[in-house]
Amino acid sequence: LLFTFTIHAITMPTPKQRILCLHGGGSNNDITYFQTTGLQLLPRFECVYLNAPHTTKQCYPGLDQFSDGPWYIWADPTKSQSDQEEQWDKSLNFLAKYCEEHGPFDGVYGFSQGAAMVADFSHPKIWRERFQMKQCPWKFAILAC
Repeated sequence: LLFTFTIHAITMPTPKQRILCLHGGGSNNDITYFQTTGLQLLPRFECVYLNAPHTTKQCYPGLDQFSDGPWYIWADPTKSQSDQEEQWDKSLNFLAKYCEEHGPFDGVYGFSQGAAMVADFSHPKIWRERFQMKQCPWKFAILAC
């Protein structure tokens, strides 16, 4: 007697890894979309784009050729040191709240001022001590300047 068995593997689709994407100063999500496309993050990852909480009237030179705005900034370097620190602090709070509501993320992409925000927030003194998170809201970071 000969028995033949056929085993069929059932493969479930693997969800895409989610990457939070933060733009540079005087920019917006339109520009970050172009950058992540150029880096070929799309369509391999699900990119989640977040505009900074502060608006600015001026974009980084030349960006207005690719987007009509509005323009956002994590902290305005034309303001006084104390105003910049206050804006940066509010931006950290904004990012923490967003991560708590929409995270966790597998990774994070930050460009220029967004990269500085990622570097600052990734320190355990920020995510663990200041915001009482159990873990950093991302596992890896892509920082571009």
